[in-house]
Amino acid sequence: MKPVPGGAGQPATETTADAGCWREAARLRREHRAWIVIWLARDNCYRAYRRTPGARRDTVLSAPTARDMANQITRADKAAAVRAHRTPDPS
Repeated sequence: MKPVPGGAGQPATETTADAGCWREAARLRREHRAWIVIWLARDNCYRAYRRTPGARRDTVLSAPTARDMANQITRADKAAAVRAHRTPDPS
C-alpha cells in the first residue's frame, strides 16, 4: 500500500474507503439544503450543522451511517417546524 500524500503514512485503502462516505455526505447536502453535512474520517462518522439563518448554534447532529444521518435530519426538521408553528407571533 502506498502512503497518501499528507496522510501521515496512512494506507491509501483507508482513504479510498472513505471516498464513498464523502460522496454520501455530498448527496445528503444536495437532498437537505438547509444542512451542512460532512464525513469525519478520523471519527468515522457524519456530522451535520443546520445552516438556516437564526438557527440555534447548538444544532449539530452526528451519525455513523448516511441513513442514520438522513433520519436525524428529517426528525430535526420536523421538530423545528413544530416549534415554529407553536411560537406566537411577536406582533
